[in-house]
Amino acid sequence: MNQRYLCPMSKLAVSIVQFNITWKEKQTNFSRIEEMLHGIDAELIVLPELFQIGFCTDDMSLVETMEGPTVSWMCTYSKTHKNAICGSFLCQDNDLVFNRFILVSEGEIVGHYDKTHLFGLGGEQEHISAGSNKVDMVVKGFKIRPLICYDLRFAYTSFNDTEYDILLNVANWPSQRIAHWDTLLQARAIENQVFVLGCNRVGEQDGHFYPGHSSVYAPEGLQVAHSVKEEVISITLDKRQIEETRTKLPFLQDRRM
Repeated sequence: MNQRYLCPMSKLAVSIVQFNITWKEKQTNFSRIEEMLHGIDAELIVLPELFQIGFCTDDMSLVETMEGPTVSWMCTYSKTHKNAICGSFLCQDNDLVFNRFILVSEGEIVGHYDKTHLFGLGGEQEHISAGSNKVDMVVKGFKIRPLICYDLRFAYTSFNDTEYDILLNVANWPSQRIAHWDTLLQARAIENQVFVLGCNRVGEQDGHFYPGHSSVYAPEGLQVAHSVKEEVISITLDKRQIEETRTKLPFLQDRRM
């Protein structure tokens, strides 16, 4: 067996927070997340896209820097609870604004990823800039490839060219296209032989309904967690399942790109 999977940190306790985001109310959403997570022991907490404001990319008053209240809250929470936490927010970097995924562990920033594919149908590109790089981040020995919502539709963004372990997508994915979300999450797990975590929101905002469907798919494509209500989904991932799948079905070895 590949020695990479024999390290002591072969398991990761994950909690996905699926909740009804309050429109443009950062402190309210911070408090709601803390309330939902009370008593839950997780090593990695996953929050939806724009978890502190809802999907609102045209209000520049909501934009922050990396020194703003969202990153500060994440650092404080993760340091206090000795875990890692991730989600996305509107971030100003020099003269540009990005929909930025950030991962914080025990008070320290692990890394960030800027949404690469902007949702043209919703005019997202009129207000924010697109990122241009794939990024992998490591938590407790697990290599994570983050995506934000619409990125899920573009398979090359998920291409497992770095032997990552988890594909993680944070989203505000509406009900009218939720069948696409379910199918694409499963497909990304099958083609990359990784755990896929999808964190969506629930509730209604600005005329759009969000049905949840936050899910976890195992490396062979089996759905092992799923929810359609406001709740925290907790599951433990085991690296040995990745290795067993890739050994039994060595499809990645046959790729030509």
